[in-house]
Amino acid sequence: MRVRHLNYFLVVAEEQSFARASARVHIEPSPLSRTIKELEHHLGVQLFHRTKGRIRLTWAGEVFREEARRILDFIDSAKSRVQSASRGFHGRLRIGLSDSLAQPRLTRLLARCREEEPSTEIRISEMTVNEMHKALLHDEIDAGFTVDSTDATNGFTKLRVWAERPAIAIPTHHPLLSLDKVPLGEALRHPLILCHPERCAGGRNVINHWFEDDSLPSPTIAEQVSGHEPMMMLVAAGYGIGIGLESQLSIYNHPDVIVRQVIDDIPDTATFIVVPERPISAELERFMKRAQQIGEA
Repeated sequence: MRVRHLNYFLVVAEEQSFARASARVHIEPSPLSRTIKELEHHLGVQLFHRTKGRIRLTWAGEVFREEARRILDFIDSAKSRVQSASRGFHGRLRIGLSDSLAQPRLTRLLARCREEEPSTEIRISEMTVNEMHKALLHDEIDAGFTVDSTDATNGFTKLRVWAERPAIAIPTHHPLLSLDKVPLGEALRHPLILCHPERCAGGRNVINHWFEDDSLPSPTIAEQVSGHEPMMMLVAAGYGIGIGLESQLSIYNHPDVIVRQVIDDIPDTATFIVVPERPISAELERFMKRAQQIGEA
């Protein structure tokens, strides 16, 4: 089994067509099809259902797709680590960011790490909460950040590092701007633009917990977006009002959007570091301690 065979397989799985896949990898369809058959023979399983004009993954193929991605990620990680060593780095931390987090505190944390420990390389990867949990289990990252407040599942430990105020993004000339702080019940009388429940699962879990109050009106969700930047764009265009973290909304400041805090009854939203329940490196221990110090400051 060769690396290029895995790459070919993933392209065919994505395109579901040997003709389209061959155009992407720049070989003819026939040799590409033979390569996939050789891969199936080597594994002893059928990876694709082949019907006239269409192919699709078998269940074995679905499983192998996940494993192939993991193998290629591992190879890329090995290459990256060797190249980092050649540039003088002696340690490495792989950090996952979920929920589209880009908080100012994260910037300060990373800057402080570069200042105090320049020989440790820190690599950042954006992912969903589910992807973060899988990456932690398979040792693809060392730690992850999330605002998901649900209890840690078996195999993980969560450490609260800081908390922030939630806020409402409101288009200019909107009636809610008459309020210094917005009650959630008032916000729910207007169409909402929220982060997507899969792309930003942690943030949506927090917001959905607020909505569980039976005294509140049922929310009307106008749009679901991948992060705070498209949220601000749609708010400015008048599609509705957005709910997010005050620090995040301020990063994507828009001249046609005003940010208001929610009333004090709504609790702060905590950010957590998630790590696997196994011994951690000294580099990661120092990283987590710095995160807590920045949160305390």
